[in-house]
Amino acid sequence: MTRETPGATLPEPVLPAALDALPFGAVVLDEHERVVYANRTAQRMVRGMRIGGRAQWAAVPQPTVEDRSADDEHGADDEHGADETRVWIATLSGGLGGRSRAMRVAVEGLDRHSLIILSRLPDLDDRGQEAAQRLQEVEAVSRVGSWNWEIDADVVTWSDELFRLNGLLPEAVPVNYERVARHYHPDDRAAHVALVERCRRTGEPFESIHRVVRPDGTVRWRHGRGSAVMVDGRAVRMYGTVQDITRRVERELALQRSLEESQRLAAENEALRGVLEAQVHEVRSSRARIVETGDEARRLMERDLHDGAQQRLTTLGLILRSAQAQARAATEARPEVLQALDDALEELKAGLSELRTLARGLHPAILTDEGLLPALEALVARSPMPVTLSAAPIDRLPAAVETTAYLFVSEALANAGQHAGASRVVVEIERREGTLIAAVSDDGVGGATIGRAGGLEVLSDRVAALDGRLELDSPSGGGTRVRAELPCV
Repeated sequence: MTRETPGATLPEPVLPAALDALPFGAVVLDEHERVVYANRTAQRMVRGMRIGGRAQWAAVPQPTVEDRSADDEHGADDEHGADETRVWIATLSGGLGGRSRAMRVAVEGLDRHSLIILSRLPDLDDRGQEAAQRLQEVEAVSRVGSWNWEIDADVVTWSDELFRLNGLLPEAVPVNYERVARHYHPDDRAAHVALVERCRRTGEPFESIHRVVRPDGTVRWRHGRGSAVMVDGRAVRMYGTVQDITRRVERELALQRSLEESQRLAAENEALRGVLEAQVHEVRSSRARIVETGDEARRLMERDLHDGAQQRLTTLGLILRSAQAQARAATEARPEVLQALDDALEELKAGLSELRTLARGLHPAILTDEGLLPALEALVARSPMPVTLSAAPIDRLPAAVETTAYLFVSEALANAGQHAGASRVVVEIERREGTLIAAVSDDGVGGATIGRAGGLEVLSDRVAALDGRLELDSPSGGGTRVRAELPCV
């Protein structure tokens, strides 16, 4: 022991003799953490300690102003009694000879001084040291710390890993439960403290996911578990584990944000799909209106040709026949005049026939007046090649459907006669539930395609305008089969 340094004196009325009689080490520190006094036991336990020197080995901080205020507030209500001294504990090694427990005690009469009590811990045997080392290694790898709370003494001890998890040096900071609670995030503190209190009161184990705030201000997520040791229905000790789950929680939060973003995008996509469906519906409706408008124009044109030009040409034919008859009855009829009248009547007859054919191609009156099957029977009857019509009786259909089906069969018959060189054609008409199915098959040369700007392409567009479908099967040398499906509900 080195001699005293001026200014480092033990205040009265504490007697060195009383401290020397203690069975454990006793050290008095002033407010600057300088050693004022050490009894003989403490001098044997701490190597290199000198009076007046700073006690670097005693990393046991003085109670803070906040601690003293808390003590004052709880003094009268403390269940352990108003006169009981508050205690802070840490297990220290390194500067001390062997493993010792240092306890700082705030004692009245030692104004601005602190009393440090040192007690040697029993050494572990080799097996115990190995087990403790393995436990520390497991805690470090799993990032799990452990804790113990002696409730009556209000002393909380942490494992080295728990110190590290809380951003502190192992074994450097003494803790009691009040100080432990300060580490909890303000938003989680009340709920977690309530769980601990329920465990202390009832002995029911608890489990909690909460946040802590480390000294550097970083926030970490913890998964804590705790249990209580009950004696005569009262908790005397609590213990538990704390695991750092920050990475897991951050991944879960990132996943949650991704899920929320996906849901937001899905909602936007749903809204866009609704807009797109509305636009598609409008396009389909406009196409259907165009088809209906075109059909109506064809019907009007057919009526105009029938009631106008066709009737005038018919009247002209009657006039020419009358003139022909009068010319033949005349005694001085000139042969060239009679021949001219004959030629005019033949040309008129041919023109009238072509006009009727054109009118029927635009929109046959029988289709409007009697329906699809009678119109197809008339179409088949005019065909120059053998055509078989297979159809069961059907009711009247929407005008656009009947017109499209008629034009489809008419175009297919024309292609079979003009391009396929067919000798036989079969036309099939069937209504299956809400769909009209029309199919035309021939035994021609095949090889047909839905060419650009061709008749089948026009029909395909017309069928699509009614939400229908057109199929073509025409292998080279194997005939042609073209099929249309038209919704008719």
